[in-house]
Amino acid sequence: MRHILIDTDTGSDDVWAIIAALRATEDVHVDAITVVCGNVPLEICVKNALIATEVADTYFPPVYSGMSRPIVKEKLFSADYVHGSDGLGEMNLPYPAHQPEKQHAVDALVEHIMASDGELELITLGPLTNVAMAYLKEPAIAKKLKKLWIMGGTGYDQGNATPAAEFNVYVDPEAAHIVMHAGFNAVWVTWDVARFGTEITPEDLEMLRAKDHPVSNFCIRCTQSLREYDRKKFGHAGFGVIDSVIMMACLYPDLMVEPYSAYCDIEISHTLAYGYFSIDKHHQLHHADNCTVCSKVEAEGYKRHLFHLLSD
Repeated sequence: MRHILIDTDTGSDDVWAIIAALRATEDVHVDAITVVCGNVPLEICVKNALIATEVADTYFPPVYSGMSRPIVKEKLFSADYVHGSDGLGEMNLPYPAHQPEKQHAVDALVEHIMASDGELELITLGPLTNVAMAYLKEPAIAKKLKKLWIMGGTGYDQGNATPAAEFNVYVDPEAAHIVMHAGFNAVWVTWDVARFGTEITPEDLEMLRAKDHPVSNFCIRCTQSLREYDRKKFGHAGFGVIDSVIMMACLYPDLMVEPYSAYCDIEISHTLAYGYFSIDKHHQLHHADNCTVCSKVEAEGYKRHLFHLLSD
C-alpha cells in the first residue's frame, strides 16, 4: 500500500482529485491533507478540503491549515473568478462536521515526512508555499520524501495566470523556486499537459449524470463555475479538471507518456516573465537535471480510472 500526503488550495478541481484519492482504497492511503492559500483564501480552502473528505465517504485523514499568504508577495492572486467565491461553484455549503487539526500544516508536513520510512509521497495541487516553508524549516525532508508530485508550470503553451506563468507557480514564484532547487525527487505535470487532451466532454458529463452516484453528482455540481469559465475562455463545452490529472498520474504512473529528465528553473526577477517555468529539455545550459517532466497523460486511461473512482 502506497502512502501519500496531499497539499491543496482546495478549489473544485482539487476536490475531484482529493475524493478520487480517498476512494482509491486499494491503491493508496492518504495519511494527511495540508492546505495552502491559492484558488481562494485559506479558510475557504480548509473548509473545502474537509467537505471533500466527507463527500468521499471512506475515511477521514487529518486536515491541517497552512500558509495564508505567499512568501514574498503581499497580496494573494486567487482564482475565485474560475471556481466561484466559495471555490465550489457557488454551492455555499455549510461548514462540515469535521474540524481541521490545531497543528500548522508546515509542521505537519515536516513531522509526517521525517517520521516516515522513506516511502511517503507528496502530491501538491496548489502553490508550493507550505512545501517551501517546510523545507526551510527542515531541509532533510527533500531526501526523506520518496517522491514529490507537482501540478505547476507550463511547458508547451503560455501560462494561465499571465502569458509567461501558470497559476500555481505565479501565486508564489519564490516558493516554487525554493522547492525546485531543494533536491526533491520531483515530477512536474504542467498545466498545459493537464489541460489539453484530457478535458471532460459533454458526453462524459452525461455518462456521469446517468450513473446518478452521489459522489459524481457532487463533483459535477461543484465545477459549475469552472465549466462556465472554460466555455467562455476556450469557446467550447469541454472543461479541464486539472488537479485530477496529476492525481491519476500519481496513482497510476503508467498513464504518463514519455516523461523526461531536465534542468528546470523558476523566474523570480519580477519582470514580465515573473513565475516563468523554464525547461532545459535539450541541456543547453549544461546543468544537472533536477526534475522529471511529464510530456503527456494518456487521456482514455485517465478518464477510465477517474470516473470509476468517482461513480462506482
